Amino acid sequence: MPYFTEDNGLRIIINPFYAITVASQLTEEHEPPMGEAEWVRANASLMGEIGAERWLRQLLDVLEGKSDASDEPVNPYRAFNIDPLFATAHPALIERDMWIDVNVMQLRNMGAEGWLRQLLDVLGGDIVTAEEVGFAPPGGTFGYGTPGRSQPQRRRKKKRKKRHHR
Repeated sequence: MPYFTEDNGLRIIINPFYAITVASQLTEEHEPPMGEAEWVRANASLMGEIGAERWLRQLLDVLEGKSDASDEPVNPYRAFNIDPLFATAHPALIERDMWIDVNVMQLRNMGAEGWLRQLLDVLGGDIVTAEEVGFAPPGGTFGYGTPGRSQPQRRRKKKRKKRHHR
């Protein structure tokens, strides 16, 4: 029988993988020019200025590589190493507009900074797997990975270096 926790639900809702495929160049390992906390604060402020829906549309465009992502403040690549699994080609499971609408509501519930921190955790590989919620047998695949993959799907948060900016 499937089971979901509140945390699983939040990580599923926030995960852009269900709506888009991230551009592979955004998943390359690099030394981000800004810290995560700085990125979260800047984007919470930007969301307040332009609105959550417009910000989420820009985020998806940047993640898909539809705009010059390198200098855009919305780009999480500026503060974070995105897990390469997000660049795995796949069909969208939900429409972009549905992902945006649901996350506009989730932003209201969590607050911008809490939502943004959760987004970074998810983009870092803290994803919900079918096995975790009871939709697949241990070692089965669903959404991520390929058949025959022997390692567990659940990806834990990576230990990240704390960057201190003056």
